[in-house]
Amino acid sequence: MPNYQMQTRRFDFSGFLLLAVGMATLTLALDGQRSAGGSPLLLGAMVLAGVFSLLFYLMHARGNDNAIFSLKLFDNHIYTLGLLGSLTGRIGSGMLPFMTPIFLQIGMGYTPFHAGLMMIPMVLGNMGMKRLVVRIVNLFGYRNVLTGSTVALAAVVLLFPLVALLGWIWLLPLVLFLQGMVNAIRFSSMNTLTLKELPDELASSGNSLLSMIMQLSMSIGVTIAGLLLGAFGQSEAANSAAAHQTFVYTYLCMAVIIILPALIFWRVPREKSKNIDLKRRRKT
Repeated sequence: MPNYQMQTRRFDFSGFLLLAVGMATLTLALDGQRSAGGSPLLLGAMVLAGVFSLLFYLMHARGNDNAIFSLKLFDNHIYTLGLLGSLTGRIGSGMLPFMTPIFLQIGMGYTPFHAGLMMIPMVLGNMGMKRLVVRIVNLFGYRNVLTGSTVALAAVVLLFPLVALLGWIWLLPLVLFLQGMVNAIRFSSMNTLTLKELPDELASSGNSLLSMIMQLSMSIGVTIAGLLLGAFGQSEAANSAAAHQTFVYTYLCMAVIIILPALIFWRVPREKSKNIDLKRRRKT
């Protein structure tokens, strides 16, 4: 690889502190009164602290070339679309690794060991699709791939509890395998779309911001999944009809959350919908 070297600069400690406080307090506030110890006053204080920290960061980063995340990143329309799609898309995907073993254990009565083993097909499906993503994107384009895979993931998420509750246990590994495949297509496509047009001087900052958004969205996804389970009932007996109903309602809400980013991905311009086939470029 070429030895790319960029000019170093001082670490933006003030911007880092403002973002850390903002992200942490807002994430805790999403968990409701459990994180606030039952105090509405503390919950409101966390929300205000998070909002004001982010606003102060925007003021700090405006016109500041040394900001930890430059606001110039958002001048790039493709990066902005990809980042927003990654945030909303990974919230839905972040629910799945949390919900699947809980549903298998509480809803279906599986042992923790058995429920853990059932996650293996999802991982295999994810790994198996990695080498095919570039060709799929080149064939159909970013917009069609991201929109189609988002709709497909919502359908697979609904199929999983349906197959389980109908007693078709032998189909569960196949459904989880499909879920892993679709997730791999979405993740790889979202990442490359977001970063593909950033100039060299913004590549490091843009990649770091994407990584932060990825971690934040997954934690938000787990929090929302827990809130949905709590909202629809958490006192039902394991493997009972009431517990099944709770999980069905939760999965329906998850499917709605998962499919919403398709509205963002559909805004990707057609002329930006092709990736680069690295092997073909090297031959050229």
